Amino acid sequence: MVSVSECKRTVLPNGLTVLFQPMKHASSMGVGVFLKQGSLAESNSEHGYFHFLEHMLFKDTETRTSKEIAESIERVGGILNGSTGREYTQYYVVAIKNQAELAFEILSDMLFRPLFRKEDIQTEKGVIMEEMRSYEDAPDDFVYDYYFRNIFGKSPYGRDIIGTKTSVTGVTESSIRRFFEKHYFPKNMVISVSGNFTWEKVLDLTKKYFSFANPKGKNPTELLIPSPKKSYTKHLERRKIEQFHIMLGVNGSKRDYRTVTVAGLISTILGGGMASRLFQNIREKEGLCYSIYSFPSYYKTTGLFSISSATSKEKAARCVELILKELETITKHGFSKKELADAKSNQMGSIAIGYELPENRMNNIGLQEIYYGKYFSLEDRMRAIKSVTLEEINHVAKEMFGLEKVHLSCVGDMTESQFAKIPVQFGG
Repeated sequence: MVSVSECKRTVLPNGLTVLFQPMKHASSMGVGVFLKQGSLAESNSEHGYFHFLEHMLFKDTETRTSKEIAESIERVGGILNGSTGREYTQYYVVAIKNQAELAFEILSDMLFRPLFRKEDIQTEKGVIMEEMRSYEDAPDDFVYDYYFRNIFGKSPYGRDIIGTKTSVTGVTESSIRRFFEKHYFPKNMVISVSGNFTWEKVLDLTKKYFSFANPKGKNPTELLIPSPKKSYTKHLERRKIEQFHIMLGVNGSKRDYRTVTVAGLISTILGGGMASRLFQNIREKEGLCYSIYSFPSYYKTTGLFSISSATSKEKAARCVELILKELETITKHGFSKKELADAKSNQMGSIAIGYELPENRMNNIGLQEIYYGKYFSLEDRMRAIKSVTLEEINHVAKEMFGLEKVHLSCVGDMTESQFAKIPVQFGG
């Protein structure tokens, strides 16, 4: 059996990075293409262009209509999708293993032969406007973007990935094609593959479908956005809705392998599931909310640790007060040995289960390449989790939560005077 630690890597003459992790007994496979840039690489006049372009690459190409693209994958029970982030953009196919060539062919066609027809651009403007409205109408989605805007302000980190109504309606054939040519070329991409076939087959298919030359003189532009100053303030978006949606933010660090490992354990203990402190003490004991959880966000120059909850406006102040109490207790007393041991076993179990799916392996090796430039195997990740000491996790938690006050962004039916009573200061 092939070890899960095995990962092949090469760089083609055109600069395209190729990654492959075999899964000898898998019946499905995943093929993903990662662009090494996302919305942070946009200028002010290009706001929302990466997301718009992601939509456009599912439209007609030189050889296929958008319907033919969708039919070719769905006919074999596969999944074709894409996503736009702040630091990377992804397109991928998940399908049965004997459809690997189809996956390569479709992704290649989409990424290197788009038509950018005027009528498709106009159609997609309408689609994205509806997507914006869906976010606006869903407070649990809206509060997340509202939170980023408030905490990061005018920094590129604070911009909505989807863009604005003005920037989206301003897209033209020439502007989107210029943007595409500026960013989409092999040296700026990583192709990541996992499944039950050989490295030789992956190389053959990659060379057959991704051997396009880079435009003359093209090199990826490494944009390291300066770490933005976080705004630890409070903001309310008033809406006449039943629940009161809370996003609470504290310190976070830029992405590195050790930070991801330790912060993941902290989040598991604090708000990672039904056994977590927040769930047990705020939902189960107090009955203050239905949903409450925590999660870290990591970027190349900054990071956040966030807590999300939804409750009634009458219970919101008490809910936030108890969240702050949990954070303050951690800074004073730390975590217990049992909590750390349980979090380690939780994380190791979750990672191991995730490794059963080729799609997860494909994502894992692709993102490790983008962020670390190297591969950490399952065994490496298990060792890293096991090596975290109680002293280390408590030190990091104290640094993370050791603020005088937190950031708070909320959406709900509450007056400003009521909102003013919600605490953001520890001990307040």
